Amino acid sequence: MDYSPVIATVAAQPIAAVAARVRAEDLGQVVFGALERVHVALRTGDYGPYWGDVVLCEGEDDGVQSLRIGVGVARRFPGLGPVAPWITPGGAAIQVTHLGAWSERGRAHSAVRDAAPRLGRRLTGVHWEVHGLFDLAARTRPTDIFYEADHD
Repeated sequence: MDYSPVIATVAAQPIAAVAARVRAEDLGQVVFGALERVHVALRTGDYGPYWGDVVLCEGEDDGVQSLRIGVGVARRFPGLGPVAPWITPGGAAIQVTHLGAWSERGRAHSAVRDAAPRLGRRLTGVHWEVHGLFDLAARTRPTDIFYEADHD
């Protein structure tokens, strides 16, 4: 798949999320388990409509990513146990959409990192994915990938 990253201005949006520190090899297991916990917590109230599953990486240290894993909500979630309110970054970001297997989205991340200098931007290290609804007919789930970016 060819990717065409673009500069986007994004609004900060509320999510209900759990915090996790994860190595790449454990990412899928941790993310899917965390999302299940968040969806269970959201059933306690009316926080929808939900706008996607969100994986927000706030930084990486020695191969361990600091993540917020959650669900985009229409109004601020008050928190329940380990599921806490959080907000996605707002402002300038480089964005690309991945259509395909979850396991292949790394190419989309690489496309954004490669495009940043060409677009005159410096990546801050903060990035996030927003996973849309699964399209059963197409057997795809769009994933919008955002990297927070400053001017060079």
